[in-house]
Formats: sequence, structure tokens, C-alpha cells
Amino acid sequence: MFSVKASVAAFCLLFVAIDLSNCQREPGALWMPSPHHYSGRNGYAPKWLILHGTAGGSSAENIARWFQNPDSQVAAHYVIGQDGKVVQCVDESSGAWANGRIESGADSWWSVNPNYVTISIEHVKPKTDNSDAITPAQKTASFNLVRNIISRYPAIRKAWANSAGGITGHFSISPISRERCPGPYPWEELFAFLNGGSGGDECYGTVTASGGLFIRAQPNSGSAMVGSLNYGSQHRLSGRSAGESINGNSAWFKVPNGYVSGYWLQLSGGASWCNSNVHI
Repeated sequence: MFSVKASVAAFCLLFVAIDLSNCQREPGALWMPSPHHYSGRNGYAPKWLILHGTAGGSSAENIARWFQNPDSQVAAHYVIGQDGKVVQCVDESSGAWANGRIESGADSWWSVNPNYVTISIEHVKPKTDNSDAITPAQKTASFNLVRNIISRYPAIRKAWANSAGGITGHFSISPISRERCPGPYPWEELFAFLNGGSGGDECYGTVTASGGLFIRAQPNSGSAMVGSLNYGSQHRLSGRSAGESINGNSAWFKVPNGYVSGYWLQLSGGASWCNSNVHI
């Protein structure tokens, strides 16, 4: 008797004469197919990778089951659970019904149906406002999946999206209804990972303040405001200083034009000073 893996491989070999692209699946991902997709992408090819947050749900399998429900009329190519499990719901050769409509204020390069030209990855986030930070297991699985997809589709740039392709969130397409999708995500770490950086001695901060975070000229809230950082955005931090205590946290971190309070940051990275959970 064939194993499941052998059976799938045999199926792909038999199917290759018809359409090899239909075997574009991530090795090791659990296959839970959804009918909600455009088969063949209407002649287009993926140039952009879109990251999403589920804004609810408890597991990748549960989200995938919803994608299989005829009432949902929605699906993504992949779902990554908080435990790092990867579920695939749509072949990469097809356009998943993931990205809705192009809304006012969307990035200028969206013209055709975005689902024709994108691959979408959902990240399970139980909170309905997508405010959960992704777990370490999710981050590892997400980074590896993005890398593998780009190896199959080199037209997807290893950088922030622009008109030539790249990686972004659902907010790029639907900035009104999906402005917090995917929510907090380690973008700068992802780009460092994709472009050969180890991140071992670096520090990144993801903004957790729902209204955004002010940048101050000095490490205190009374100094001049010199800019702001958006909720959910991630930034490379170049140093840490002692400053005004904000709700018991006196760590402030250096960004290119000033300082931000560590109280409003979710930190990640291997630098020895990359920790705002202790007082200085």
C-alpha cells in the first residue's frame, strides 16, 4: 500500500502532463482544500505576497474548516496556527478569495482583482482586533513559508511591496475595512531573514499602542514630538536609554529621529539590551 506522501507524489507525476502547476503545495503543510478560489488565476501570475491576521479563531484547522464552509465565500492559500502548524487551503496556482475589494486609499499599484496576482497567508490571532503578537512558533513557520513561496515565485520581491511586487499586508488593498490586518507582525525581521541577515545582535520593536506611538526628541514625554510610528508597525531599534518611567517602565529606545517608550513596544531580537520588561 502506498503511503500518503507516496500517493500524492504519484498523483503529481500522473498529473504533470495536464498541469504541473496544480501540484504547487508547501511540503509538510496539512492539505484542507477550499472551493473558494479562481482556478488558474485568469492568466495572471503572483507578484505580491499578502499577510493577514484572522481576527478571531483558535487554530489553523478551525479557520481552514471555515474556509471550506460554502457560507464563508472566503479562503487564503495558507493558515498558520499559534502552534506553528501550517495548513494549505488553496493551490498556489489558483487565486484564493482572500483580499476582497480595492478600497479608497489603497496603494496605487492595485488595479486588477488582487486575488489574481497574490498569495495570501493568514496568521491565527484570537483577538478580534488582530492585536495579538504572533508567537515564536508562528514567526518561524511564517518566515520559512514566505521564503519557500518566494523560491517558487522569484517575481515576489524580498522587500516591502511596490508596483514591481513584494510583501505587504491586507491593509495595502483595503485600508478602510482591513487597516489592522495583519496587525503586529515582525516585518523588519522578516526582511532581514529573507535577505541573509541573522538578527542575532539586533533589536526590533513592534508598536502596540492602538493610536500609534509618538517619537520624542529626548527619552521623556515632555520633550518635543518629532514624529510618530503607526500601530502594528515594526522598527529596528539602535539603542536603549534610561528615561521617564511610563507605567513603571523606564526603558526608551532609539529610532532614527528620536526616542520611543519601551512600554508601548513588543520587542524581539538577540541584542543583550533588547528587553523593556526590566527597569534600568
